[in-house]
Amino acid sequence: MVSYNIDLDKTQRYGNIRGDDISLIREVFSVPNNAAKFSRFRGGYTPSRIYAITPAGRFDIGMYHEIRKYVKSQDSNININASEQFKKIANPRVKKNTDIKLNLKFRDYQSEIIDRCCVLGRGVAVLATAGGKTLTMAGLLENYYKNNPHFSCLLIVPNLSLVSQTYNDFEEYGTTFTSTKWTGGTELKRGYNVTIANTSILQSAKSDISWVQDIDVLVIDEVHGLRKQNKINKIISKIHTPNRYGFTGTMPEEMIDQWNIIGKIGPIIYEKGSYELRKDDYIVKASTQVIKINYKFKPKNTSKTNPLARYKAEIDFITKSTYRLSVISALAKNFDNNSLILVDYIDHGVMMYDHMKKTLKDKTVYFIRGDVEVTERERIRRYMEANNNVVCIAISKIFSTGINIKNLHYIVFAGSGKAKIKTLQSIGRGLRKNDNKFKLVIFDVYDNLYYGHQHFEKRSILYDKESIKYKINIFNE
Repeated sequence: MVSYNIDLDKTQRYGNIRGDDISLIREVFSVPNNAAKFSRFRGGYTPSRIYAITPAGRFDIGMYHEIRKYVKSQDSNININASEQFKKIANPRVKKNTDIKLNLKFRDYQSEIIDRCCVLGRGVAVLATAGGKTLTMAGLLENYYKNNPHFSCLLIVPNLSLVSQTYNDFEEYGTTFTSTKWTGGTELKRGYNVTIANTSILQSAKSDISWVQDIDVLVIDEVHGLRKQNKINKIISKIHTPNRYGFTGTMPEEMIDQWNIIGKIGPIIYEKGSYELRKDDYIVKASTQVIKINYKFKPKNTSKTNPLARYKAEIDFITKSTYRLSVISALAKNFDNNSLILVDYIDHGVMMYDHMKKTLKDKTVYFIRGDVEVTERERIRRYMEANNNVVCIAISKIFSTGINIKNLHYIVFAGSGKAKIKTLQSIGRGLRKNDNKFKLVIFDVYDNLYYGHQHFEKRSILYDKESIKYKINIFNE
């Protein structure tokens, strides 16, 4: 009978699998290395595949459940013997308290996520944007506090705005554990239960992060950003606690990126998509109006031998198009409530902001870019919550992740691109319910050009997958 043995490696930080033949399992948890086809131009050797398991059988502990699931799916009679020491780290159960109460009542699925987190002691919850990830995290940490009033947790969020927003949300929810913020603008204060930090402060060469190795709990919000190549991934590898959780609206498309997250954090323990939340009436309905623009002239650079130059020429063309700007401005003028216009480049945003400030006299127009202070971003967010007739132009990298604006009725994709995560996260900005909002309308600017067409095709697949109906409207220059 085929048998595999799993134990901790010598460092006590990784799993190690041994058995009759691990080469097949290694191949299953591997992907083609796209960089290999370019290696002959650079010299040297680049492996043809990328593996989640080393030749010696070493793997990130969170992958244990994926490996076990695969092996058992091939033959239920195969023995997988994991040592007790390994199982305590791969499945560090947590006591579930029944008296967890906050100012907001947990939805059924939020309670279920907390239950599953406790049963396994680690894992990833995939909950669509606007599903209430922050409240779920608060409930999970409240449970830890009930078990141990002196527990310590590092909660990592991707940006400065989310540090303040998460901290404020915890206060609003009435959590009884203590929280503190740690950013470039706020000093680290020890002795609190939960330290909310952005990735930049953890990656700073000036930061002393030696203390994070000994925390009791690790929580990562927007965990889809955890990639094998980035510095935060290396920091997390040094943290000892097995109690670690990740929350995200969607996982990366590439399997090697998914396996990295699962390996570092734990298996996917819960999934609930945007369509399910809309169907159950937890968030507002959504529809998309596609603005397909046919241009009189095409970008001058149509080189087929230099794709990068061709793409840059197309981006330069659409960001400088006065016709395109007039179409988007006309849309914004007719909006009867608040709107968010997402762009990818600062120059594009500046041009749009200057134009709308002059032409949309009856509206309040803002432009949020990287150098806008967090306090000012929060002021704008609160202003939009309390007022209508606001047009907020924003760099997509800033506003596609985590920012919570309930009083948002329209989103315009005025940039370009096809990225799954950015598109879904951006849509999520407007799905939260509000007393005077019953639907989110998305305006997707589809430039009928070489890359513009390809990128819209990718976005349309996402709309179909999320069951968001779309209608194509033709605009001829």
